[in-house]
Amino acid sequence: MNWIERLARLGYISVGAVYAIIGGMTAAAALHHGGKTADRRDALAFIIEKPFGHAMLLVVAAGLAGYALWRLSSGIFDSDRRGSKPKGIAIRIGSFVRGVAYGAAAVQVAKLALRQGGAGKSSDASAKQWTARLMSHPFGRWATAIAGLIVIGAGVWQLSRAFRAKLSKRLDLRSMKAATRDKVVAICRFGIAARGIVFTIIGGSIVRAAIRYDASRAKGTSGAFRTLASQPFGRVLMGVVAAGFVAYGVYAFVNARYRRIEA
Repeated sequence: MNWIERLARLGYISVGAVYAIIGGMTAAAALHHGGKTADRRDALAFIIEKPFGHAMLLVVAAGLAGYALWRLSSGIFDSDRRGSKPKGIAIRIGSFVRGVAYGAAAVQVAKLALRQGGAGKSSDASAKQWTARLMSHPFGRWATAIAGLIVIGAGVWQLSRAFRAKLSKRLDLRSMKAATRDKVVAICRFGIAARGIVFTIIGGSIVRAAIRYDASRAKGTSGAFRTLASQPFGRVLMGVVAAGFVAYGVYAFVNARYRRIEA
């Protein structure tokens, strides 16, 4: 196991921890046990408040950096062997984009851990800022609408994966007992579906922002949870999807242990 693979697995653990904290805080809000609709900024603040919080964040940053390097390597050098057909190229581009995003996140978390920066803007504030910036350019409304549709597409794709039980082919769960494997797969499907729902809501808000030419309509993760809470039986819906975020954290932990990683 080389150092990139080790860091990539640590990255999966870091991602899982963040999702689990977001889900736990939001579920607590849904049950009126404190907490609030949370996002990554809230998860980082939660970690840093704990004993050795800054050291823990450095570990998270290292994991995210390793995960980013692996994703970039997969996108550029096809270390995951996706091939050069259209589907493979699309997956590699997606991997590269994720690598850039997680690399930026790693830098932000490292700065926070070293007391050289804050936890950043909330997901809602960031969504509004980037939407406003995009719409300020020529054809910006069209570009914003397309970006929203892409996010919706990503959400629908995740929902499709969840309902078809199509987990990554690179997960090797053969060492698990059949009964345990079935339970783990069910939890992972639940988590992927919850993430898909949140992506779909975020994408829809971006499309509405483009149609209305109003960046304030764009939402991030916490805004998506609030949208769920505003629906009939909203607290229940929000609590279920929040529990799904915890389940997605489990899915990330499963990837950390059982995913075949080529680096």
